[in-house]
Amino acid sequence: MSARAFSALCRAFCAVALLAAASGCGTFDPQEARRGQTDAFSAELRERLAALPDRPLSLDDCIKIALTNNYSARLADLDRELARLGKTTAFSAFLPRVSASVGYTDRDYDNILGQAADGRLVYGPAADTASTLTAALPVFSPASWFLYAAARHGEASAAIAAYYTRQNIVLQTTAAYCDVLVQLDTVRALETQLSAAERLSERLSGLSAEGFVADWERGQADLQALARRTELDSARRRLRVLQGRLLQTIGLPPDAEIGLSGDCGNARAPEGPVEDLVILALMSHPQLALADRRVVMGELAVRRAFCNFLPTLSINATHIWGGEDLAFDALGWSTGFHGAWSVFSGFANSAAYRTALVERRQSELQRENTFLSIILGVMAAEAQLRDTRESVAVRQLAYDVAAAKSADRDDRAAEGLIPVSDALDARSEMDFAQVALIRSRYQETIAIANLELAMGIPFLPPEYAPPLAPPETQPATPQGDAP
Repeated sequence: MSARAFSALCRAFCAVALLAAASGCGTFDPQEARRGQTDAFSAELRERLAALPDRPLSLDDCIKIALTNNYSARLADLDRELARLGKTTAFSAFLPRVSASVGYTDRDYDNILGQAADGRLVYGPAADTASTLTAALPVFSPASWFLYAAARHGEASAAIAAYYTRQNIVLQTTAAYCDVLVQLDTVRALETQLSAAERLSERLSGLSAEGFVADWERGQADLQALARRTELDSARRRLRVLQGRLLQTIGLPPDAEIGLSGDCGNARAPEGPVEDLVILALMSHPQLALADRRVVMGELAVRRAFCNFLPTLSINATHIWGGEDLAFDALGWSTGFHGAWSVFSGFANSAAYRTALVERRQSELQRENTFLSIILGVMAAEAQLRDTRESVAVRQLAYDVAAAKSADRDDRAAEGLIPVSDALDARSEMDFAQVALIRSRYQETIAIANLELAMGIPFLPPEYAPPLAPPETQPATPQGDAP
């Protein structure tokens, strides 16, 4: 093939490539793209729903589903993959670099090769080619060593962060599950209250017609019935929202219909004085493990910045081919030893080193602040658990007293000893006490989960443990604390 034919072929290929690129930019249909993603994602959601157990879901079932489907967990897994790829990229600095290049030159004039003995010029082909193959291997590049070490710690940090993300998901799922159960019980209680209020309203309407009770007392009964109806409608709407929140937490469509068994397991709070709980948290909390990694990475950044003052050494070899009119001839190998040393960079290296020192100090201060925050978090969570247990007892007693008072006022009102309005007020007080008791019933389960997260010890299956973290940085998973 002649040089001119080869040149024409290259021009044709470039033209076709440009046309293909232009056509690709003009074929995007926003509505079709939105419709396609909606259909595909809807089909995926249907598959997730079909994979659910054929029974009402317990709290353990929801947690297992959330650990797999929750989007925060899936994004954390992608962060782990990115960190792994970053480590692989950093390791590539130790491997040889091989590159190849090919060049072709086509001129519109003949190349003058020289002059003959008789004085006439000698013309040659109007095209020539050149290609090279180059290999380079770093021999001394200390910055690459510290960069790879930092990448290894980055991969371990991503694994610990993914573990801690799933621990947060355990708390979120527990809270969302208990919120739905509380709202279900609230709806049932309001339904019972509404039925009783409507019966009382009907009875007082008859008594009012006969003149045994005042009209305003009948109106008060009607108001209670209407208030219970409004509260029930609002509670039902709130239930749908809470169910949707739970479904979103476990990675399912919020408008799906699922059943809940109400089984929250046998949650047991960590036992011991708050001082022991704090010590356990400081030994095993993933946030401290992450802070330790950041300090180490800060130290590596300081060393890497110092390497900017050191020379770098590498060896390289190049093989060159060249010729005329597409005829390649090997011209041979050339090898060399290359060294570079930045003698003066406008104080950039010095500023980078000082910046690394400041950033390392920042990571140390952040670790100290995390240390103190964990202590405070454990103290607050343990206090909240105690408050919750005490408030449940108080609300239970408040309901018992209100129920007894309401029953007594009903009997006395039936005998005509007190106005009917007093009995209505006592019934309203009992209704509010009952709702308050229901809402506090599951608060202890949430408080236990909150304390476990504050200590960094929510139990997760072994497959979610960070495999790259050394034993001293792996979060503890005590036996018997499974949700």
